[in-house]
Amino acid sequence: MPDTTLPIGSARGVLVRSRWLIAEGAQPVREGGLWIVRGRIEGVLRSPGEVRACQRRRSPRMVDLGDALVAPGFVDAHAHLELSALAARVPAGRNFAAWIRTLIAERGKTSSKRLAAGARAGADALLASGTTLVADIDSLGLLARALRGHPLRRIPFHELLDARDPARTRPALARAHAALRAARRLGHGLSPHAPTTVSAALASGIARLAKRRRARVMVHWAETAEEERWLESGEGPLAALLGASPLQRGLDLLEAAGLLGRRTLLVHGNLARPDERERVARAGAVLVHCPGTHAFFARPRFALGAWRSAGARLALGTDSLASNGALDMRAEIAQLLRTQPALHPREAWLLGTRDGAEALGLAQRAGELRRGAFADFAVFGAGPARAGEIWEHLCRPGAPVREVWIAGKPVFRAALEPEKPLRS
Repeated sequence: MPDTTLPIGSARGVLVRSRWLIAEGAQPVREGGLWIVRGRIEGVLRSPGEVRACQRRRSPRMVDLGDALVAPGFVDAHAHLELSALAARVPAGRNFAAWIRTLIAERGKTSSKRLAAGARAGADALLASGTTLVADIDSLGLLARALRGHPLRRIPFHELLDARDPARTRPALARAHAALRAARRLGHGLSPHAPTTVSAALASGIARLAKRRRARVMVHWAETAEEERWLESGEGPLAALLGASPLQRGLDLLEAAGLLGRRTLLVHGNLARPDERERVARAGAVLVHCPGTHAFFARPRFALGAWRSAGARLALGTDSLASNGALDMRAEIAQLLRTQPALHPREAWLLGTRDGAEALGLAQRAGELRRGAFADFAVFGAGPARAGEIWEHLCRPGAPVREVWIAGKPVFRAALEPEKPLRS
């Protein structure tokens, strides 16, 4: 019999058994388990016989989750946790310029303390809905302290902009250098806000810094017609906010600065032209779609099929509570499936797990349950009776998340504390 007094994380590790689990390659496994040692998956056990053999040979601590489904934690490839305090305070407005003005005004009158509390509540919401890794935009520099000790894995993307004002370019780059000096287990990213708000000098400086530090870059791109109109002609509702236009397409500006490549995540891309989708695909960049924000602004159906036909890499994000009703990746997947009836739920689920991890440079470490990966997973209660029902079960927002584990430890248990994650 295994020694059940061993603590989780001991050399013998822990063996987690459940009725169903989703192994690498999105393969459903019945009556299998995970052998976890020091926060990583040492073995994926694909049958009751393999589970018994691991018990006999390794004597791990046994955790039997019973009638449950264990799946990789979701990967949120684009979020703004610092805007969580603005939930329901920024209506879509008559146009994008009006929304931006309201957002800036509301954030300006919200205290740092309240923004920090909102960010932590947002991280709690992501965790409680099964997300274990988030790529999070930080424009204010307050999130490192606000989220200190939180179990959610987070890659900060430091937002930079100079509004095309030369006097602001060097200070913005100095902030980037300062931010990158802080140690982060999963590294840092840089986020030149958008082609509309970043000068050529700042964009080139960010590209050089990102290349030197092997950092990923995240850019809001081709989101609205107002932005595209201003970029190409200097006209439209954004002209009063942005001043003189470069009179170029946003993708041309990014490519000229050296910001288009395999470490680039382009967010939204709603107004991309066919040739631009192909250029993004050739460059190996990732297009991050945020279905909830797309619905919030009542935008035309996202051209998912065209992006897939172009061969582009894709991932999903939640964006922020200033433009979304929830921070819940399963809700994003459900929204995507409502608008993309030809998409199989398994493919939608992969966009929110494995593909997001690959976009963030964590292929085979996050977003999958496989040997060597982080032992990060969500436990869904009352798993389905048949394998054919698994994808509908996983992609349905109503199915409860019973537990969330990160680094081989339970950090959230709904039955114990439905609104606050357990601290490890």
